[in-house]
Amino acid sequence: MLRRISPIHQRGKVSQEQEELMQSLKEAQRSLDHAYLAFDDITDSELVESCIFEIRSLQSRINYLLRQLKQLEEQQTALSAAKEGKRRWV
Repeated sequence: MLRRISPIHQRGKVSQEQEELMQSLKEAQRSLDHAYLAFDDITDSELVESCIFEIRSLQSRINYLLRQLKQLEEQQTALSAAKEGKRRWV
């Protein structure tokens, strides 16, 4: 389950793009959980290799989605700061 750590990011409204990314992230995490369960139950060596490939693929997808979410949040923070006339430390 995803949850926000910083209350600062909870102030703004969630955009449609951000909502779609979070939904994709939740689906990918569920798929990863399922892949780990399948890996635990499989005994055939070819299927083990397939599960490892699927797990690594899902981990890469989750990392990509997290980077996209972070980038989107940074853009929104920069835009809101610009609207308020504040400068952002880089």
